[in-house]
Amino acid sequence: MIILNQSQTNTATATCSLNKVLSNPTYLWSMRHKLTNQSWKFLPYRTPDNVDYEPSWDLFTIKIDNNQVESFTGDSINAVNLHLLPGDYFVKVYEQASPTNLNPNYSYDVVYETTARVIGTGNTQNELISYTANTDVFTIYRG
Repeated sequence: MIILNQSQTNTATATCSLNKVLSNPTYLWSMRHKLTNQSWKFLPYRTPDNVDYEPSWDLFTIKIDNNQVESFTGDSINAVNLHLLPGDYFVKVYEQASPTNLNPNYSYDVVYETTARVIGTGNTQNELISYTANTDVFTIYRG
């Protein structure tokens, strides 16, 4: 599982390079929120390796800042910036030759699948939901 925090720049770890077929791919990420079904497709910046062998994981930079404009392609200077909702996500990472394509239908293959959790800011995001038997109203999603 990948853990991302709102209002900060995150480093996400994924084992994409272990499953790649292309020699120098770009990794297209697709994240779909489990409750709202809203999805984001983006090309995060992958931190280059400074070793002579293929490492077991890749590091990607993903920024979540609702006060800045969303950007779906990242580079060494500017990270992708997404307006992700707090909660759980399905994640698929595709390899592709194109450095600009954001459509998974034009990508080569899925190289990594997992889940992610975006942890929101503020006290209401981390409160435990409790039942007091005084009401029949239940909060299923607070976002």
